[in-house]
Amino acid sequence: MKIEHFLEKNEIREVTIFKQLVLNGGTLSYAEMLEHLAVAKASLDKDLESISFRIQSLADQVQVNYDGQSISLFMSDDYSLQQIYQLYLNQSVKVELIRFLFKHQEFSIVQLTQKLMISDSSLFRKIKELNSYLKEFGIKIRNGQLHGEELHIRYFYFQFFSYIEERNALFTSHSDKQITQMVQAVESFLHVAIEPENKQRLNVWILISKNRVNSKEKQYTHLREQMQPYLEDPLYQKIRIMVLRYFSRYSIEVDEEEAMLHFAFLLAFPILTEHDFHEYRLERDRRAPIAALDTYIVETIIIQYKFRRLPYMLERDMYYHLSHIHTKLYFFQGDIEIYDYDEMLAKEKQFTGRDLISFAQTLLTISTGKLGIKETEENSLVKMELLKYSSLLAIVSFKMTTIVQIGIDLKMESIYTETLNQLLILNMRHINGIRVEAYQPNKHYDLILTNEQPTEKDHYEDAKVYVLSEILSPFDMKNIQRIVQQLNA
Repeated sequence: MKIEHFLEKNEIREVTIFKQLVLNGGTLSYAEMLEHLAVAKASLDKDLESISFRIQSLADQVQVNYDGQSISLFMSDDYSLQQIYQLYLNQSVKVELIRFLFKHQEFSIVQLTQKLMISDSSLFRKIKELNSYLKEFGIKIRNGQLHGEELHIRYFYFQFFSYIEERNALFTSHSDKQITQMVQAVESFLHVAIEPENKQRLNVWILISKNRVNSKEKQYTHLREQMQPYLEDPLYQKIRIMVLRYFSRYSIEVDEEEAMLHFAFLLAFPILTEHDFHEYRLERDRRAPIAALDTYIVETIIIQYKFRRLPYMLERDMYYHLSHIHTKLYFFQGDIEIYDYDEMLAKEKQFTGRDLISFAQTLLTISTGKLGIKETEENSLVKMELLKYSSLLAIVSFKMTTIVQIGIDLKMESIYTETLNQLLILNMRHINGIRVEAYQPNKHYDLILTNEQPTEKDHYEDAKVYVLSEILSPFDMKNIQRIVQQLNA
């Protein structure tokens, strides 16, 4: 599910206009925008007019101007594209519908059409559209209620209130002492200290749980099945005692499944610190599905990259991230895509100089196979976990890369040499795992960059020599990056 799915078609085009302006330095020709949107001139003119009306109250923070040839964007330093998206989401009928459903847990058609000020047919259409996107979460709006596994419902709301609804508005309308006390209980019972950012995530989850705890006819079939290998887990036992004691203080009867919900959440998201998770990892059952998969994937990465062994702290870090990935795959389904998938992959490739996606796909195929998950285009969770695998591989590549020593030895007048040396160094900064400097005799280098073939074969001892065809040319830069990868292999 994408953020844009909460918007109407014309609103999606409008936020796309903003995004294209950001990606193109703030200015784009009218013709290029028409081509990108693939719409008629009248549609683009209407979108620009709508944008002007929508942002007129924000004139000192954001402006979109059209001079007849090009479209330009101005945003103040403290305003961003994310706030543009939030501006549209705050006015979305679909977002308002989910807000209402969360607050009241059920609605009548008359009640909601009056609240949203739309017709019956419009409401039915929007519910139908939402259901097509909620399908990947395994939930559905039917008869004025949200139906599905309780774990999946809470997980969807967690995604919604983390990425769609403004978090500050949520806490302002629902904040109370019980939320704070529950967070303190988690820290106390588990003997952990939760960092501020992670505490915000936990606050959202507990707020959702407090809202849902008294809902009727909750379904736990999937959760009970997945929890069978974890009923004796030491962390689950602590959470179970904590949850039952906490709710008994408020005379609220809860099922044991309430503890299971919290267990799944605490392991799927970075709530515990790496240190606290490591302490848990030392005592968890290594044969349980998630732990066994964590180990298998770590070993697969070691074999793929031919590492003899990993640094201790890097291995700990890998287990920490992999456990989040695998716990989400094990317990949950669906996701709200907050990052552009293709753009993120392109950026990782740019910085690592490697195409990690093929190996990341291999890891994902192994994981989904062992967990019995079907890889489908409709499941955004599987798609986004592929991106996380790729990010993890990038981290490993960064930390395990051998530093390649590069010396620049240009044969030309010193006035040019000094300038071009600095330009070469600046243009090579994006290549991971290198140290570049002007060539110094009697110093060891792995690679020498020069503009003339050496007269003596061993002039640079055993360093590899690359003769530049045209200094700073894309051709040379591409070849240098290839050589660095070969030297790191």
